[in-house]
Amino acid sequence: MTDLERKLAETLREQAGEVTPHLDAAWAEQQRRQQRPPRRRRAAVWGAPLAAVLVVLTSVLLATKVDMDPALPPAQPAHSETPTVTIAKPQIRPSATNSINGGPVELTTFAGQTGAWTTYSFTYREYNDSLLWFCVAAMPTGRPFDRTAPQYGTESPLCAPVSTTVDRVVFAQHVGGEGGPLPAGRAVYLVDCTVLELRLYDENGDLSQAVRVGQMLGMCVFSASVTAGRPPVRFEARSSQVVRSGRINVN
Repeated sequence: MTDLERKLAETLREQAGEVTPHLDAAWAEQQRRQQRPPRRRRAAVWGAPLAAVLVVLTSVLLATKVDMDPALPPAQPAHSETPTVTIAKPQIRPSATNSINGGPVELTTFAGQTGAWTTYSFTYREYNDSLLWFCVAAMPTGRPFDRTAPQYGTESPLCAPVSTTVDRVVFAQHVGGEGGPLPAGRAVYLVDCTVLELRLYDENGDLSQAVRVGQMLGMCVFSASVTAGRPPVRFEARSSQVVRSGRINVN
């Protein structure tokens, strides 16, 4: 082989070596493209499970929202305006503790000049008399309620006739005062036991919330703290079915 032929052969081998890697890379790229699925096909592959997951999540969120929606508010009781309730003025009834037929219910304790006194409420009826009385009396604290117990001041027992006419919810009341068996700043009411809440308002519109403290003869006793010198003039009695309100007139 001549020198020229030898040089030509070496040149051809070098060029073949440079081309071969490019051919190999091109072949590998072609194989890779043939094995990779089209983009739309890949989207379909993972798109269907994702849609199913979204449907499940939407159902869970809707169910959660339904569970978390607040319940409908309970029906509010109807409101009924009651005509003015006329309550008889209390009277001093010294013999009241001799014929007690309901109670006593303890109301409050207060300090007197000779020690502590406890105020009680009770009902009584005179012999051969159909009229029922609602009374308050103050006796020495710590001593059992007894007809022979000393009475506080000169106005104990103090009693008011009970009126239980149809649709009436407030049957009788006592408002405390200086020198009486019920101290100033206190009030007590005998009401229908369907009453769950009793609110009282004075002439200035100030509210006193009465509290149930006892029961006698199927009627309930409510006691309240009021402003001394400003007795309640209006009430609002709330039961489960109706709210009855009206004015209070003492005659």
